Amino acid sequence: MTTSLPLKHWIKGALESSSIGKGTAALSPAYFASALRIAIDLTRQISDAEDLSDSGLFHGIASLPPPFPVACVDWADCITVSLKPHDDICKHGESSLQFPSSSSLSDQMDDLDELLDKIAQDIENDETELPNENQVSTGEMKQHGSDASYFNVDCAQIFYSEGAATYFDSSGQKLQRIYSLGLVFYELFSGGEQPPVELLVVASPNGRKLVDMAASQVEKKQPRSDSSSGFLLNDFKGTLNVSDGMSPARGGTLSGSLNHDPVDHYDSNNGYHAVSISTKRQSVSRGSRKCAASSSGATLCDVTFDCLSMKGVPRRLCDLICNMIDCINGDFMGNESYNEMCDVTCDMQLMLYKPSVYLQDLDVHKLSLSGLELNDTVFERKDEFTALQCSYRRSISGTSELAIITGMSGTGKSTMANRIGNFITASGGLFLSGKFDQMMHQAKPFSAVASAFNNYCDALTRVEESERALLVAAKLQSELGSDLYYLIQVIPNLSQIIYENPPDIPPNQDDCVDAQQRLQYLFCQFVEVISYCSGGPLTLFIDDVQWADPASISMIGQLLKKSRSMQDNTRVFFLATGRDDEMESGHSFWKMIEDVSNFGFKTTVVKLSCMDKDTVTEVVSNLLHLSPRLLRTLSDIVYYKTKGNPLFVLKMLLSLERDGLLRLSLPRHRWEWDEEKIQSRKLPDDVAMFFVQSINTLPIDVKIALGALSCFGASAECEVMRALETDLKLNLKEPLNVAIAEGLVNNLNGKYCFCHDRIQEAAYSMIEEEDRCLHHMNYGLSLMNRSMRGDEASLLFTAVTQLNLGGPSAVQHAENYQQIANCNLIAGKKAMEMSDFSLAFSFFDHGMTFLRKKHWQDQYDLSLELFNLAAKCALAIEDLTSLTMICVEVSRNARNSEETLSSSLTLMSALTHSRISESVQFGFQVLSKLGVDIPHSSSREQTLKLISQTQSTLDGISDSTLLSYHTLSDYKKVMAMKFLAKLEHSIQQTNTSLQPLVTIKIIQLTIEHGMSPMSAIGFAYFGGMLAELGDLRGGHRYSQLTKALLEKYQCNEIAGEVFFLSTELLSYIEPLQVTNEYRIQGQAAAMTAGDIHWACMNKLMFTCTLLWQGANLSGVREAFTNAGYFAKEHDHRTSLYYMFTFQRSISTLIGEEGAL
Repeated sequence: MTTSLPLKHWIKGALESSSIGKGTAALSPAYFASALRIAIDLTRQISDAEDLSDSGLFHGIASLPPPFPVACVDWADCITVSLKPHDDICKHGESSLQFPSSSSLSDQMDDLDELLDKIAQDIENDETELPNENQVSTGEMKQHGSDASYFNVDCAQIFYSEGAATYFDSSGQKLQRIYSLGLVFYELFSGGEQPPVELLVVASPNGRKLVDMAASQVEKKQPRSDSSSGFLLNDFKGTLNVSDGMSPARGGTLSGSLNHDPVDHYDSNNGYHAVSISTKRQSVSRGSRKCAASSSGATLCDVTFDCLSMKGVPRRLCDLICNMIDCINGDFMGNESYNEMCDVTCDMQLMLYKPSVYLQDLDVHKLSLSGLELNDTVFERKDEFTALQCSYRRSISGTSELAIITGMSGTGKSTMANRIGNFITASGGLFLSGKFDQMMHQAKPFSAVASAFNNYCDALTRVEESERALLVAAKLQSELGSDLYYLIQVIPNLSQIIYENPPDIPPNQDDCVDAQQRLQYLFCQFVEVISYCSGGPLTLFIDDVQWADPASISMIGQLLKKSRSMQDNTRVFFLATGRDDEMESGHSFWKMIEDVSNFGFKTTVVKLSCMDKDTVTEVVSNLLHLSPRLLRTLSDIVYYKTKGNPLFVLKMLLSLERDGLLRLSLPRHRWEWDEEKIQSRKLPDDVAMFFVQSINTLPIDVKIALGALSCFGASAECEVMRALETDLKLNLKEPLNVAIAEGLVNNLNGKYCFCHDRIQEAAYSMIEEEDRCLHHMNYGLSLMNRSMRGDEASLLFTAVTQLNLGGPSAVQHAENYQQIANCNLIAGKKAMEMSDFSLAFSFFDHGMTFLRKKHWQDQYDLSLELFNLAAKCALAIEDLTSLTMICVEVSRNARNSEETLSSSLTLMSALTHSRISESVQFGFQVLSKLGVDIPHSSSREQTLKLISQTQSTLDGISDSTLLSYHTLSDYKKVMAMKFLAKLEHSIQQTNTSLQPLVTIKIIQLTIEHGMSPMSAIGFAYFGGMLAELGDLRGGHRYSQLTKALLEKYQCNEIAGEVFFLSTELLSYIEPLQVTNEYRIQGQAAAMTAGDIHWACMNKLMFTCTLLWQGANLSGVREAFTNAGYFAKEHDHRTSLYYMFTFQRSISTLIGEEGAL
């Protein structure tokens, strides 16, 4: 059974249970938290009843809302506290409210926060009905033999005595109830002390006035102009009659006219006491109440509560009680006094649910030094944050899912992403982040993706991560070997964890079919390794994807597809932010999202928009640690001036603080402001223009420094800014420190970073358009000279990007043209090493623009190299138009035919992908120019004769002799072999009768001029021809020879094709279980070279052979599923077609014909 006792008895018992007596200096957290629970119950009870009365639901019906004591009685005598029984406590666990309280309340705020959180949960989950009057038993707990704790409060309720009840028949009684309940709160939170006599309203012999605090202040106050006020001092018309010998504090009654002043009354037996007043206030509905706005001119309640403060009661709660009692002053009450009980309820609930914001005292000393405290939780956006949390949890639980945060600039996208990052890190996950830059996104290869992993590798170099670094290094070296070189070019810090023999010598640059595909494969392997070694899910966050380059987006897409087939303990979650107003439906990022959706990926899109008025109020309330009702006018001003843009809101508040319009009041321990001046302040409509105005107020040297920094985009290395300061005699360091102090720039991890993209855009827009190119050129020349003296790729890319932003028109000295073109050539080569062919092509293309009219005569070597390398890059990025134009230009200006071979081979490769007949014809033309003639037709008899002659020749040469042949060195012959190797595969699709002639020509050139890596292609096809003619043993010999040549030359460019061809023949002689493993090697080698076609073909044949070698059908079906996903991942339709046929056969064998 619930134990109930009078409030005063509860106060006494609770104080005794916590070893605190009446008059003790401080309350315990347990007592305070329980008292707050009681107070909230009481305010909610009255607010709910008032709402029912205001709604008119009880007019004219018998069932009236619960009546309450008249306002003049001592409400503390009419309140009971119900405690949870002991059995209920044990059922739900021991209460955490019972603990020693030897220190002050302020010293135990952490414990108090925990208690309040438990009470808040208790209130939310509480579905018990309040006890009725018949269930209430008064008296001490000991008299009932109860084991319930005083601190296990179940509820509190106001009861009434017959004859002392009142219904809600007058809006003026609302103020009376607030005042009366305020006196109860004073007694409750003071630990049982009676309110001081000066808090009571009395009647004086010379008229009606407020005792002490009222008498001293009434002349200073002006009547409130608020139309909701229903009475003034001179409205008093009539008399107030109090029952003889009865004090309202003791349950007396009073009567009088409805229009009267707040009055004082003195009783000879009981001293001062409160007297009920009535007003003509108009009630305001709960949903549309207007709150008095605070300003520097606002008046606090004239009551002082030093006694409560001495008990350790927070100032916020003291102010709340003060503003409740002050409402008895009617038109003369302070601007912050309460008009509605529901406002009291809301404020108390804020104290309960957010004690750190609305209950705890401000650290005025800290705030006076730091100013407004901004953090990631200023804009809570609970629904959006929860959606991202759920998306992450689903992803790491096995669902293929990614998340995107969209919204216009300044809506808090990055802030939200960083909040979810903190959540992921706290959950044991790995959170890596990178950012694209509007201006410099083409300054560094794969800038955003690479920087995320580069930071991870840097973190691994710390002492505490040494074991994990060793594990990552060992696994990477085992799986990637010398190909780590390409990863290190993009992720420089990776070399710091590869402790033994890091591959600093580049492998053969030409040993590749598609360098971008190769890098994507290496990146996927790298991510799988670090995800496995981290022991938790990996999250890759990329900021500002609207500025992402196509190569980076392609890599992200491939990484997502690959993540589905990673091991079960390696999970990858992708998070991105982007400005949706700058990303049309055709944007490459949306195309990538559509692509991965075909692989089962679900996308959670969280759109952040500007805040509405209520949200702005909530944000300002959180920032200033004040109740929303006190700053409604201020928040409305902020909303209308900023249109609810979160970034604009924060910057406006900071500017108000900087200008003294929003300031910290040390005596009041809170923020105050000047509404009139804020309202009259003119602000631009756009946040960018706001930043322009803010920057314009700064000293000229600070504006110059911000302009210089803005030329490098969102951030720049501190080293870069120091170099400019030294070389160009600019004053940058000190002005940038001023910008940091102004909150415009940060200095993080060796970089100067703008605090927001909009600030960078504003600073850059302040540079005159005609001057921008000159600035870029000067900065680029300064950095170019430094980059030439070292081997720092990052500085080189930055310098060249600045030069290219300047453009040829900004060059002031003729000798700089060639220097800049050469610098672009070097940067392009470096970008090719890093497999970013899009960026490399951009460098080469810019380099060409800096060449002068007679460059083929004056800078021939530079021109030829720029054009040839640009052709290779155009092939890699599938820009056939540019490739054709470049090849024509080279062919027209080359001094001899040999110097056109490189671009011609590139053009032939490009034609192979789209116009294969033209590719074959073009290849024959180039070979003819090289002196390698191949008949355009041949009869079967002629072909068989050539095969027989070639076999006889080879029969006279041992395998060891062939393997020890000298390497082909003649440049023309080397190029001829490459053209022939390209023809081998493509000619099968156009004229199969000529394919043996191409194969035999490769073998003839090998025997006559020396062995080449391309020779393996010829021997592989030759072995297949012999097998087709019935000579399996002869064909087996050349298949083995082919494998030996691969081991000797380590040529991945042709490895996938060679493994596919030779293994097919080896399988006729050797066990399938043995030869099938060769296909796995072929797939891996092909992927390392970016050769997707032969990787998929090897995967296909490996899976098919599992069926032929008699593997378990369920295992074979799973292998086909994986192989099908691999082929779909790389859009290889040939292998997908064959796999579909085999899968149908397997389903038939298993008995699941309807499964497909």
